[in-house]
Amino acid sequence: MFYLIPHRVTAPDIPVLQAVGRAAYEPYYARLWHPGGLEWYMHYCFNTPRLQKEIADPNIGYWLAMDPEMQTPAGMMKLVYTKPVHIKGPLNALFLEKIYLLPEYMGRSLGHQLIEWVMEAAKNMGRSAVWLTTMKSGPVKAYERAGFEICEEMPLDFGLLLETEREMWVMRRMIQ
Repeated sequence: MFYLIPHRVTAPDIPVLQAVGRAAYEPYYARLWHPGGLEWYMHYCFNTPRLQKEIADPNIGYWLAMDPEMQTPAGMMKLVYTKPVHIKGPLNALFLEKIYLLPEYMGRSLGHQLIEWVMEAAKNMGRSAVWLTTMKSGPVKAYERAGFEICEEMPLDFGLLLETEREMWVMRRMIQ
């Protein structure tokens, strides 16, 4: 079986993280934005000062999912190690803010593999749950197959986002 290896991002990795984030996001989500919105969102998420600040924050971890055969990134994740589930608890939870795979790695159960890695990391940190948010038009079924359940709806207030895409699901998976 093919396994991805998580690599903790440090400041010298920022250009790679930016490239992977864009290359993994654009093919799936560019269609959700009004003109100029995609560029705004990419800058919002992946500008260098923001990434430098977040990488220095001990409560935030960026990870590159590395392809050990090619020795190149296959995707990326952003974890907030302690963040209560949006409204309906629990308080001691890990937030999986981003999990993006490059198109050539999709459909190979690698996203599920990364989620299981996150679940194990959260368990080792003593967290009681992992939660995430996803657009209603996003990979909801994949998250459900990975054991997440929808627990509430929340608005997404990005002005350049298409109006039809401004509702998200909050999903959570309890740690056994």
